[in-house]
Amino acid sequence: MTTFPMLTSGAVTQYPLLQNSGQAVEVIEFLDGIDQRYLMQGRALRQWQIQLSLLSDIEIQQIESFFNAQQGDYGTFTFPDPISGTGVPNCRLGASGLLTEYTGVGSNSTSFWVIETNG
Repeated sequence: MTTFPMLTSGAVTQYPLLQNSGQAVEVIEFLDGIDQRYLMQGRALRQWQIQLSLLSDIEIQQIESFFNAQQGDYGTFTFPDPISGTGVPNCRLGASGLLTEYTGVGSNSTSFWVIETNG
């Protein structure tokens, strides 16, 4: 399984770091208006918003190459958790396309979500 690329500073993301966790819930609504809810998964899964700015041309090219190799949100990879530093297996990208902004020579930025899955 491939691993998410690191920046030249050794970090995965830049501040501010937005991290969410949650569990999928299924809702069944009956004819009398009452609903029943139940969990779709056994544990809470995490999501990280990766915001990168002032990237060098080499760093943005590595991110774009990784995104293309994963075929957008299709492939899974190991993501190093920015808070704990441990590798989180079975992660995927949150979108099928990547938007990058080239503001000048050696000054590039992008933003996307990394989502933990059950595998």
